[in-house]
Amino acid sequence: MGALIDREKEREALRARLAQDSSLCLVYGPRRTGKTFLLQHLLASQKRAIYFLADETTSAAQLRRFHAQVAASGLGGRAWGALKQDDWGSLLDVLIQAEADATRPLLLVLDEVQYLLAQEPSLPSILQRIVDAHRKKARLHLILCGSALGTLAALGDAGQPLHGRLDLRLKIGPFAYAQAARFAPRWPLAERLRLYGVFGGVARHLAEIRAGEDLAANACRAILAPLGPLHEAPLDMLRAERLSSRAEAEAVLSSIALGENRFNAIAARANLPSSRLDYVLKELQALEIIEREVRLGDRPGARTARYRCRDPFVTFWFRLLLPNRSALQGTAPEIIWKERIAGRIDGHMGPVFERIAAQALRDGLLQEKLGPLDELGSWWSRDGKTQIDLVARYGDRLLLAECKWRAGSAMPAEALGQLKDHASRYPIPKGIREVCFALASAGRLPRPRKGADAPILIGLKDLLP
Repeated sequence: MGALIDREKEREALRARLAQDSSLCLVYGPRRTGKTFLLQHLLASQKRAIYFLADETTSAAQLRRFHAQVAASGLGGRAWGALKQDDWGSLLDVLIQAEADATRPLLLVLDEVQYLLAQEPSLPSILQRIVDAHRKKARLHLILCGSALGTLAALGDAGQPLHGRLDLRLKIGPFAYAQAARFAPRWPLAERLRLYGVFGGVARHLAEIRAGEDLAANACRAILAPLGPLHEAPLDMLRAERLSSRAEAEAVLSSIALGENRFNAIAARANLPSSRLDYVLKELQALEIIEREVRLGDRPGARTARYRCRDPFVTFWFRLLLPNRSALQGTAPEIIWKERIAGRIDGHMGPVFERIAAQALRDGLLQEKLGPLDELGSWWSRDGKTQIDLVARYGDRLLLAECKWRAGSAMPAEALGQLKDHASRYPIPKGIREVCFALASAGRLPRPRKGADAPILIGLKDLLP
């Protein structure tokens, strides 16, 4: 089993629950983010555990497979083999009662549980009864895991059978840039950020990285090659979801990846009527494939919103790979990378770098200098002429930042002047006593200055210390 990267807090949270006499935990998140890998690390230290991976077959087929898996594990007691296999409640009752007197607790993991819920809608009520009946009598740990975000997140809501019974709700998301960079710890700093820009933060995608090769070799082997494991990863992601129209979802993602981030512009490029686009956007948001961003200070429903793909890999795939898929059928990936993609990577990294700088601020990069971070976002004028990449509020201090990728070159000398010019048109919120400026770049930054008006400089060594 491979090393567990940056999931230590999640693993320790689960271990803390397993140290109790009994528990009911929920682990959920988007597909391919490493939920099962985390659980496998947890299971490796458990002596009495059953891991059951559900699928899209019928409830009867799931019951038969679960029964056979428990029998093969040697658990369930002498009566297990003769049990009828037509009722989840009865099977779980017998299993738990048979193991109740054991000195070690029983751990039962139901993975991809959304498939069980689809076939057996009464399962939450069954689990409620079992938890209530056996929590104090048997040493039972039950972990529910899955990737249907809306369905699983609602399991513990008020009015639901499991409300008030979940001891831990653990959402597993994609890695941030700093964690993604740990998959190639010896690469140059800028190349480690490009890794995040190309492979994104999904654990399953980053697992394909070979740290002994460079970015180009990794991308050609894993992504560009028609038989590469990630060549169709975004399409596989869409196929796995129950979308109203996969073709429309692809058109919308392609439009966003190509730079159309406003509603009307996406509608025009994707050739969708407004009502239909609104529905598709909400589907993709619910699946956390895209996100809707409003200006800092605007209400969530503001019409000045813009959209972007949540994971840089999706943007890379639709922007730089999709237009070359036909050529890749007859041309070596290394040639396509060199002639059609390599020269556009730094252009792709511009918006990605803004996200990287934002993640760094959320992780406390400037906390010692400015204090706790209260709000973070972007701001742009309705006419599109004014853009402030990052706006952050630290109490009564406001930070306005300009982000330029510019790897391998110098930050433009006029960058600070342009930022201050844009800031002059930004409506400073009430209660702000101090406005600070920051310049962030993967390239060469200006020489540090002293004085009250000196900008904060954020470079590669700050982002990847």
